[in-house]
Amino acid sequence: MTVVLFDVDGVFLSEERCFDVSALAVHELLYSPRYLNLDTYQFRTDYTDQEIKDIRTETFSNDEVLDRFKQMGLNSNWDMLFVTFSIVYIELMKNAKLNVENLDITDIHSIGEMLGLQKVDYGKVVDFLKADDYTKDTIYDALMEYARLNLGIHDAEAFEMSGPIWRTGQYKYQEWYLGSRDVKTSTGIEPEETEKQGFIHDEEWIVDPEDIRGMLNRLLDAGVEIGVATGRPRQETLIPFQQERLTDIFRDNRISTASEVLAAEAVDEVDVSLAKPHPYSYLWSLYAHDANRFKDAVDQNNISDDLIYIIGDSVADYYCAEAIGSEFIATLTGLTGHSIIPRFEALGVDHMVDTVLGVEEIILKSHHS
Repeated sequence: MTVVLFDVDGVFLSEERCFDVSALAVHELLYSPRYLNLDTYQFRTDYTDQEIKDIRTETFSNDEVLDRFKQMGLNSNWDMLFVTFSIVYIELMKNAKLNVENLDITDIHSIGEMLGLQKVDYGKVVDFLKADDYTKDTIYDALMEYARLNLGIHDAEAFEMSGPIWRTGQYKYQEWYLGSRDVKTSTGIEPEETEKQGFIHDEEWIVDPEDIRGMLNRLLDAGVEIGVATGRPRQETLIPFQQERLTDIFRDNRISTASEVLAAEAVDEVDVSLAKPHPYSYLWSLYAHDANRFKDAVDQNNISDDLIYIIGDSVADYYCAEAIGSEFIATLTGLTGHSIIPRFEALGVDHMVDTVLGVEEIILKSHHS
């Protein structure tokens, strides 16, 4: 049997709003009166499109931060916004000459009251990212070492993945993306800001959803199984899919999201990050959420005899395919567009398509041969 597993952002849906939201989450942690409350901006929740563009350009250094994350195969908006905020936060505390050894630096608001008037230097984030070709694990080791070196502290656990500051950034992302009305459904936490409209209602499809439905139905008619493995949380995946009737096509147990990844990471015997470039989400969809295959998915064991295709726009998706021995087709519709072609060529990627619609011919030709 042939099984085709699709990423979502950069394949079906544009990543632009996700990146806008990541920048807004960093911006809020820096300038909201609830957090650092720096005086450079008057924080609001109703920015114009031009203001959002300007905030993102500044926060991510004209998208260089985004590009470097993509090139390194780091695929989580939550991680990206957290690393960005953390480097800036560390530099602000350093410049204020705070003795943080005995301070609770996870109390962002209290630290903000000690910082005085400072201008944020986002260039420090780019400098940090240029220092090495990080992986998911090593970037957090490097971040904690950066904190120890620059703040003179021994305990840098505040900057661990999934720690309290990371979780705050994650929540801010969810609040911006889902909006104040729906954020509790995803997070279980009441909204801090009550006027956020939610960017999930402003999704941009890369190609016409009707054309996507046609392609998927033709694959199914040919006997091909299909599934999804995305870094989006489940709610953020299902809402646009439901709006365009894709949930009528994808089986629920073939859809794996960041929500399933977080649940798996919370299992006692799991002590590694399962987010991409770990192939857990792809294997979990391949195994149709079979609890008997959980350990295989965690251990990156592909025990299937199926011909598997992974369809993604990023190096992280390629690494997932490589880890489980599947075929990989790159869509050139992510952040970097066609400029990522040399990177994929260097990795030995044979199949690259201008849009996701181009995968149909490749898959059906192989499936029928």
